[in-house]
Amino acid sequence: MKKVKLFCLTACIFHGVYAQIDGPFGGGTFSNVTISGSNKPWVNTSNASLSDNVYTTFGNLSNPGGTYTDYLQVTGFGFNLPSTVVINGIILEIERSDPGGRTADYAISIVKGGVISTTNRSSGAAYSLTDSYQTFGSAGDLWGETWTPADINSANFGIAIAAQRVVSGGSTAAARIDHVRITVFYDFIVTPVKLISFSADKKNKNVEVKWTTAEEVNMDHYDVERSTDGSNFTTIGTVMSQEQLLQTEYVYTDKAPVSGVSYYRLKMAGTAGDIRYSKIVSVQFAEETGVRLYPNPLQQGQALYIINPRNEKVTIVFYNVTGQLLANIVTSGSTIPVQRFQSQRGIVFYKIFEKNGDLALNGKLLLQ
Repeated sequence: MKKVKLFCLTACIFHGVYAQIDGPFGGGTFSNVTISGSNKPWVNTSNASLSDNVYTTFGNLSNPGGTYTDYLQVTGFGFNLPSTVVINGIILEIERSDPGGRTADYAISIVKGGVISTTNRSSGAAYSLTDSYQTFGSAGDLWGETWTPADINSANFGIAIAAQRVVSGGSTAAARIDHVRITVFYDFIVTPVKLISFSADKKNKNVEVKWTTAEEVNMDHYDVERSTDGSNFTTIGTVMSQEQLLQTEYVYTDKAPVSGVSYYRLKMAGTAGDIRYSKIVSVQFAEETGVRLYPNPLQQGQALYIINPRNEKVTIVFYNVTGQLLANIVTSGSTIPVQRFQSQRGIVFYKIFEKNGDLALNGKLLLQ
């Protein structure tokens, strides 16, 4: 399906904000996700990719009324929002029907970071007798979640849909979904600063964090943030803005860096309360002596890396809490492919073996 971007047709600039719309976009990844107590799975799930009268279905739900399906999970909508926008609302549209008139919504939930939300937007509305789009959410509905542009852009952002039988007798085998699409509403905030560069480098026993700005207007301060896993950041220092239109250089010295790999980013705060973040940079302050996986915990969509000081060929075995093998990866590089178990949640165990077969590390990884 060709993607069409819809933008404001009239002037939408107010108080330094540009109101915009992105979508509707169709999904790119389709799967059946089991619900406890469900009666039927969805089949031919990828048929929901286009409005083309080719359907995903679930067959006949058992009597009595109230039986329900698994989730039809749709992700990979291909959004590419700028990093400086604020998400205002999400609209889901589902093209579906049941000529037999026996099917209704059971659950309509957002998927954030690959996790199905507990917020259910279903009102139990019946499927129409002929194909038509049913709308869920609104331009101001965040579906009970807080959102960043990265959340929306993620390949793991999407929707989960379940149906139920509401009329006894006959069959629900004719019930079907033809197409699923999402539209996102957001504000493009004009930030009060232009960040030209941002870096962090070792200097003696310290880490020197530098950044260069321009066009500071109504800029309040900068928070220097540090993390040991690349995900969870804490503020280690604050520098007030000089409110300069010309290029201005700032320096903050981290006098107590942590050993191993540290991650730094800049939080830029305007006087109106608007927030913007820099890119993340890393510093390896102390030489690593052994292999290690990071970041830990690992968020959905993040890359998994290995510290391997001697660049040796190692074997990494991943397995779940029951001992089931999830992946067996041989590498001498720095990036670990996690696609084979990216749908897992919770603790995943791993063992790293050296080239000669000796065990180098035995650990666990938290998948969020």
